[in-house]
Amino acid sequence: MSKEMAEKATRELEKMQLQEKADIKYKEWLKKKRAEEAEKKKKEKEKEREREAELQEKRTRSEKIFKEWLQNARNKPQPALNGYGFPHGKSTGFADRNLYPAPAYCNPIPWKPIHVPPPQEDSVLTMKKNKRPVSCQPHASLPMVISKPKNNPCVGSLRKR
Repeated sequence: MSKEMAEKATRELEKMQLQEKADIKYKEWLKKKRAEEAEKKKKEKEKEREREAELQEKRTRSEKIFKEWLQNARNKPQPALNGYGFPHGKSTGFADRNLYPAPAYCNPIPWKPIHVPPPQEDSVLTMKKNKRPVSCQPHASLPMVISKPKNNPCVGSLRKR
């Protein structure tokens, strides 16, 4: 019995040692995981800060460019008012329907028609005046004969012979 008790005690002792080793390994793994998560959060926050800094820089740049554009837009000359209601740049008080707006683009090269050479007169003189193409000549018409079939004397039909 003492041997069985000793064996049982050694088994329990081994179990306890294995359990302690497992707990130690688990705690080390947990520390490692928490450190990785903290590092990951730190990197995400850093990226977020960089993104915010880029957005802020972009906003300031765009505001500066807009202000420059606004200053330049005030100094640009206005287009001539040659549209509806403003003939020769003066307001008539009503829209004149006969006026068209000024063209936005004018082609500097004027349009020229394509040169077509006149037909040659020698080919016309060589043909005879009386000669017509075959399709235009009148056809000899065949005489029309009305005949009655032998089996039905009442019905007549037209036949070409």
